[in-house]
Amino acid sequence: MIKEKTIHILMATYNGQDYLRRQLESICSQSIQNWVLHICDDCSTDRTVEIAEQFAERYTGKIIIMNNEKNMGAKQTFARLIREIREPGDYAFCDQDDIWYENKLELMQKNLRIAEKIGNEPILIYSDVSLIDEKESLIGESFVGSSGLHLPEKNVFEYLLSCNIVQGAAMLWNGRLHKLITDIPKQALMHDWWVSLVAAGHGRIVFIPERLSGYRQHGDNVIGGFDRKKWHKSFLGKIGLKNWKTLIENNHMLQNERQMQAQAYIAQYGDSRATEYVRIMKKNRFSRTYLGIKKGYLFMSWKYSLKYYLF
Repeated sequence: MIKEKTIHILMATYNGQDYLRRQLESICSQSIQNWVLHICDDCSTDRTVEIAEQFAERYTGKIIIMNNEKNMGAKQTFARLIREIREPGDYAFCDQDDIWYENKLELMQKNLRIAEKIGNEPILIYSDVSLIDEKESLIGESFVGSSGLHLPEKNVFEYLLSCNIVQGAAMLWNGRLHKLITDIPKQALMHDWWVSLVAAGHGRIVFIPERLSGYRQHGDNVIGGFDRKKWHKSFLGKIGLKNWKTLIENNHMLQNERQMQAQAYIAQYGDSRATEYVRIMKKNRFSRTYLGIKKGYLFMSWKYSLKYYLF
């Protein structure tokens, strides 16, 4: 029997004492045990580190803890993990407050190996997740279904330049991709978005429809679930003179942030598609909309087109 590759789980923690224990229990109960959990704490002021250390003592050699000297935020804490954890194997991000179903790692690694048989290149696998509340009650069957964020059949890289469709805690990627990702630049909007961009730019992204974890929704989420139907209703309700200016300003800010991320990608990897995206985004809204549709940079949904392109 061939020994499977080690899965290096990268977890950033910050004041997560309310939910961390259940997440660690779910990781330690996985159906496969070829994993090492790397925790980087971002200067928590509660019992987060104490809880992590309790598990590290119980699972010797399986859980490794490091601590930031100053608070850096989630993105840069994950960036530190990316920089410092360079051992051979597969890699996965992990949030401190979710719950992993017991077959998550086994099924994802199995699908990763199948994908590599088609082409041994940089590959990122991601799954669907369920939505749960603070008490672990199910509040949504499918994050992908409720958000409407589906992997397109073509122009994946172009799509990802404008929209992040892959939830970080639902990812698993191979060593070939990890070698390409040496850091997460400050211009990246989020750590998972950057990893997705590199995967689409240099290899493949593969979606598996199984819901393999519970994505917890609570008041302290950095980024929560997104329901496109509720967004549609709330957006229509906010269209008015009072809110219009703020809405336009927010979209200008988002456009600028996406351009900065694309420029950081160009600086590190060089890509004519990213260069074309930046060129299009600098044009006026009508040219931007026309060229975006023509060249495949526009979202597949009119809601997102309206939100990110028309202003």
